[in-house]
Amino acid sequence: CSCAAIYAHYTPVYLLAAQFVWAFFARPRARLPLIAANAAVALAYIPWLPTLIDNTESPGSKVIGFLTPFNLTNVRIELGRWGLGHPYIPLRDLPGWAGIGLFLAGVAAGLAGLIARQTTRSGRRLPRPSSTTVLIVVLALATPAGLLFSSVVGDSVWNSRNLTSSWPGLAVAIGAIVTSPAGVLRIAAVGLVMAAFALGAVKMLDRDNQRPSYGEAAEFIERQGTPGEPIVESPAPTPGPLAPVTDVALPDLDEPAAERHPALRLGYPAKRAQLRARPYTALPVAPPDAVARRATRLARDGRFFVVAAGPESLQELGLKPFRDGLPAGFRETEVRTYPGLIPVAVHVFSDRSR
Repeated sequence: CSCAAIYAHYTPVYLLAAQFVWAFFARPRARLPLIAANAAVALAYIPWLPTLIDNTESPGSKVIGFLTPFNLTNVRIELGRWGLGHPYIPLRDLPGWAGIGLFLAGVAAGLAGLIARQTTRSGRRLPRPSSTTVLIVVLALATPAGLLFSSVVGDSVWNSRNLTSSWPGLAVAIGAIVTSPAGVLRIAAVGLVMAAFALGAVKMLDRDNQRPSYGEAAEFIERQGTPGEPIVESPAPTPGPLAPVTDVALPDLDEPAAERHPALRLGYPAKRAQLRARPYTALPVAPPDAVARRATRLARDGRFFVVAAGPESLQELGLKPFRDGLPAGFRETEVRTYPGLIPVAVHVFSDRSR
């Protein structure tokens, strides 16, 4: 399981290392099998080391630092999103100020009850924590501590997604805190925290908070399109190069529909100042004017679709030069917009000269 975890993602290594240290001291009789198991994990990970080195030395390793600069403000923001919210939605929107207040009130009630309970049992001195309590704290804090250290000494890896490895430990820690008081205070603490997460869960159902609606875009094209009409995909701008392919299938189109609609991918102009400032220039898959000419050649019936992702201002980064490259007669005749974390729009272009 440990080997599978670090093959799936890099950041579990912080949690596994902290867990190893805890087990080594808390369970002395398990030291030999503990060392043997982790030696087997290290041995099984050797085939991935060349890729790890390539990834570490790649310019792409600076992407997180570009998107989320490592500073106190972003440390606070990403911790909040990791603990209570969503990696791409501001806390003020999900769970919102009411949810934040409920959560903080519930945790404060739990801590107050915990302190009162422990000091009552052992006078004014807090008792020595059990090994289980230490383990919960270790699981909750290992990944944040590891990411902080790595971001200080090297390229930043600090964001809420990378913190996810410690979320189960944090969840157990929150549960332990809010259930530690007795009586009414316990009911209040648990109820407030559950209400906070329930509020966030309900807000996740809002269309603006859901994943990009490529499925709805594909359904519209299947309903409106006819065989042979091409699709141009204009993905949201990215700090890294787009995949070096010219023909891609729109996600969620079934196989027969994908075969009926030739698919092209639109690149972005590489000389934009916004893109030059990034770790490396976003390489265009194909110049917008070249894609425009090819799309119009493939549009035997004089119509094709463009699927664009991202806020409208960013969509225009690729669409404006694309429109400028269209031959005379082709005009945008319809736009369908679908909300989500990343808005998706379907633009219909037709030859009005026919």
